[in-house]
Amino acid sequence: MLLLLACTKSEPQVPDPGPLEAGMAHARIPAPIGIGTAGYGGFGADLPDSDSPFAEIYPATRNLHGHPEIQAVIVSRGDLYEAVFVRVDAVGMFQQLRRAIVLEVEDRSGRDIDDALLIGATHTHAGPGRVIDGGGIFDLIADRFFPEYYERLVDSVADTILAAYDDLAPARLGTGVATCASAHSDRRCEDGLDYTNDTIPLVAVEREGRVDALVIAYAVHGTGLDIDQLYLSRDVSGAIEEAVEDRFDHPVEVLMFNSWGGDMSPSSPESARTQTGATQPDGFDNMDRAGQAVADSVEAAMGSLSWGEEPDIRLSTHRARIDREVIGYGDDEFPYEYGGVYCGGESDCDASTEVEDLDQACIPFPEAYPAPNQTVMTVGRIGGHHVVTFPGEPGTLLGEYVIDTIADDNAGVESVLFLGYTQDYLGYSILEDDWWQGGYEASGALWGPRQGIHLADRAIDTFAAWSKGKSLSEPKPITPFDEPQYTPYEAEAAIDFGEVLTPVAAEVEVDEVITFEVAGSDPWLGAPLAVLVDEAGEVVSRDNGMPLDSDGYGAWLELRVDPTYEDVDTSARTFGWTFNFPVRRTTTETTELAAGTYTVRVSLPSSDGETTVESAPFIVNR
Repeated sequence: MLLLLACTKSEPQVPDPGPLEAGMAHARIPAPIGIGTAGYGGFGADLPDSDSPFAEIYPATRNLHGHPEIQAVIVSRGDLYEAVFVRVDAVGMFQQLRRAIVLEVEDRSGRDIDDALLIGATHTHAGPGRVIDGGGIFDLIADRFFPEYYERLVDSVADTILAAYDDLAPARLGTGVATCASAHSDRRCEDGLDYTNDTIPLVAVEREGRVDALVIAYAVHGTGLDIDQLYLSRDVSGAIEEAVEDRFDHPVEVLMFNSWGGDMSPSSPESARTQTGATQPDGFDNMDRAGQAVADSVEAAMGSLSWGEEPDIRLSTHRARIDREVIGYGDDEFPYEYGGVYCGGESDCDASTEVEDLDQACIPFPEAYPAPNQTVMTVGRIGGHHVVTFPGEPGTLLGEYVIDTIADDNAGVESVLFLGYTQDYLGYSILEDDWWQGGYEASGALWGPRQGIHLADRAIDTFAAWSKGKSLSEPKPITPFDEPQYTPYEAEAAIDFGEVLTPVAAEVEVDEVITFEVAGSDPWLGAPLAVLVDEAGEVVSRDNGMPLDSDGYGAWLELRVDPTYEDVDTSARTFGWTFNFPVRRTTTETTELAAGTYTVRVSLPSSDGETTVESAPFIVNR
């Protein structure tokens, strides 16, 4: 009997879920102004003074509006019962980057967050690129790999996640759904439809009796700025987040995940709440109006959330193959062994006309730089929502196909939190019949006409296996990019550091912009931060109590480099940073300045620490 007892293997004990805790954190993305962006297709763009040590193929950024960020919200009832929401202002989330972050967190803390991590991109085309060590076509998609920046990004995301863990505190969870039709529109004329799905799943976190975090998912292509504006920006998604934040009377961490945004343009909805305001750069007013439309919808839905202190939180991450063989192409169909993209062909927006031989007219990925042959998906449940992720930009009808099939085939599924642009990025995915109509969205799939339905069915199968407790045959996790090898960048010397280059005007009217230029440091050390200070010495706040600063949407920042980077024979330059604060924007829900006396206070980073420069007082007239 003793021998039998000694040889009998007991099943591992799975702990019960504990009390709910939640934590949150955010940080700037550590990208210098001047870095190349991703997503515009701006390779070879001939723009004046677009050189920079931080950009190669794409033109260098010169401006900032809504500093790109990393945001994290964690809801946890213990190691096996948690969700780690992370959104990054980038064109896409690539599985090698995700894997590197998972391993970095595990190395530092011992936590394996592979199942729990839901990391998505906002798909801003004004976000920093240079994070794909793929070469070939990937250089055209996201500019050439910048290993030192990539390493900084991995470290910063891991820092933010661990800071959110450190912030864990007792909480309760609310879930619900809002709807907003006016902030997006169907941009895909080739399918002959004018159709949107306007749902916005919500996940709210309450601590100490107040909402501290809100995760939303909305379908909108995250692009409101053009490449020739040379901006780093959170773009439309960030404007939506900030507008929602300002519907609260206290700071709230708002994270927006894109859903089926592949065919959804941001709209500029008409609003009765417009007013005379300062002239801002192109696209800013449109982003504000889209943000306010979503904020209206989210605010209206907050009162109908379902709350609980013991929500069901279970997530499971899986890998799936994608290649010609597993998709099932015949010999004469999509004949690109390593994938193909930018499939040509004329498109005339006539849904009755297919583009002949479209699958034969793609740019092939070479053997040395192939398209990904596997991807990552996560499924599960968070409170009142079941969860499914999608690796890239799905069209609306494809997203609905996944959601409807999961709800029809799995008992008890009523609401699905569908997170596109999350865990990985494989370009555009649309239904097969739609793909043959051609157009921009069709050209952006990496594995041809059946990529969309293949990935959709893998998501459905993965959810079904999780729901029934069955295992799946799947590839092992992909290996991250090789350990970056580089010579560290040395910041250039700053001429006239801390000097005021352009003073603020003595008086500013309600429809004007407060402008102040200061000499600062090399942008590699980070962008300076400006706030407005009133006559009593108090920092001016947004409606939610957060500072009205130059990292947000109530300002924009311009960088002037003298001599320009085209002069390679100098290692010292004047870095002129110009801060622009509109006294009033054209949407009435945005923060505006009251009449009074103010100063602009600027914090300038340097290699020796931080220096503060303050403008002369000026008067805002109303």
